[in-house]
Amino acid sequence: MTNYMKGLLGNIPKMDKQTFGNGVKGNLDTVSFIKDCARKYSGHPLVRRFTEEILESYGTRSHDHINEAYAIGEYIQKNCRYMKDPNKIEQLQEPTLMIKRMEEGKCRGDCDDMVLLTLTCLLSAGIQPYVKIVKYNKDASGFQHIYVVVYETNYRDKKKSRVVLDCIVKDKFIGFEVPHTEGKEIKI
Repeated sequence: MTNYMKGLLGNIPKMDKQTFGNGVKGNLDTVSFIKDCARKYSGHPLVRRFTEEILESYGTRSHDHINEAYAIGEYIQKNCRYMKDPNKIEQLQEPTLMIKRMEEGKCRGDCDDMVLLTLTCLLSAGIQPYVKIVKYNKDASGFQHIYVVVYETNYRDKKKSRVVLDCIVKDKFIGFEVPHTEGKEIKI
């Protein structure tokens, strides 16, 4: 970790415990909270510097927004291990905490933690993300998983590409989308 980043860490809250309803309403409340948090932290100097370092380490070219999205997703996929929330407690880690833990090599989180960090970095890079909430069981009372989707073009390209960033899927490449029975995309 650079000295610059160490200086930005300051007093970082550990987790934000939220109480959300059950079912689809609870899912949508969680997405709303994640959206607000991602927008709030996307301008944080630590987040911006972290995002710049990812893009630099991947060697993305200027105006190559598609590969910038892939780089951010792949970096988070490779450097954050999956860990479920405690039973019946929804915990969301602030992006600055996730960055600090990632720099220490100790980052863990569930799908919404990784989504929040991914969204925050994408927004910091000027990329418009969406979240996708999905059901694997059509009879489930609420959505069962969340991940990031980006629709982006590169400079001078006419064709828009769809990029799936599901960072908890560790045995597949970034861009892979697990089949599901129902899904909804929400612009952040």
